[in-house]
Amino acid sequence: MKITPQDIRTQQFNAKFKGYDKEEVSQFLDQVSKILEEEILEKGKIKKELEKAGDNLLKYEKREAVLRDTLVSAQKFSSEIKINAQRESEIIIKEAEIKGEEIVGSAINRHKALKEEIRNLKFKRKEIESDIINMLTSLKELIESYRRDDGEFEKIEYIAK
Repeated sequence: MKITPQDIRTQQFNAKFKGYDKEEVSQFLDQVSKILEEEILEKGKIKKELEKAGDNLLKYEKREAVLRDTLVSAQKFSSEIKINAQRESEIIIKEAEIKGEEIVGSAINRHKALKEEIRNLKFKRKEIESDIINMLTSLKELIESYRRDDGEFEKIEYIAK
């Protein structure tokens, strides 16, 4: 059974012979009712504060959960970025290696082509040199032939005089 301050104030006792002083009992009951009333008000105040603290605790727990989830998401995102960056760097390195191999291959092929072209040019130079020597030899023979012919022509002229 729950007793309220009002119950204490309005409580009536039967009078008996040689009983308690009614005035004293009434004053005591008033004091008890006031104290009980203050305690009830204090209890209500504490209850409200407790409810408010509970609400705040729930808010903070929700915030903590959100922050924890955000942190986990950020860690996952960070890990994914790191993994993607590593993959991308590996791809770039592989592409650079392939491009480097292509450049080296191209340079080797160009080197071979230039060596072949130099060999062909040397061969053509030798042919031209040979052709020039043959031509010069032919011209020399022609000149010598003209000189012989001139010598015979002079003999003929000399004889004819």
